Amino acid sequence: MLQDLDKLATRIRQVVALLQQARSESETRAARIAELEHRCRDMQEQAARDSKALALANKQLAEHEQGLQAARLESDRVRQDLESRLQDHQGRSQALQNQLDRTVTERDRLIDVATGAQQQIELILERLPGAEN
Repeated sequence: MLQDLDKLATRIRQVVALLQQARSESETRAARIAELEHRCRDMQEQAARDSKALALANKQLAEHEQGLQAARLESDRVRQDLESRLQDHQGRSQALQNQLDRTVTERDRLIDVATGAQQQIELILERLPGAEN
């Protein structure tokens, strides 16, 4: 019977050792689970912050794109206005150039007429009695 009690004591020690080992492993796993849950919460919080930051960046991008589109439209409007004004100025410039060309032609014709008239006057003056030769 002593022998049976020794076996039983040995078996109880083994069971106690297994229970202590199981408890230790359970505590280690519980600590690991708690650590993983903490990391998971941290990652969820970071994901939420990142999501908010992304939403803000998307909103800012949309605003910048709207501003850029508005600037493009304004730029196109100004360009069209300037092109229209340029065409007007070019038209006026061409009209003034044409008028200048006609004026120069008329001036040259008048110079020729005046030169011819002066020559005729000089000829007439030379033929008058008492003209100096």
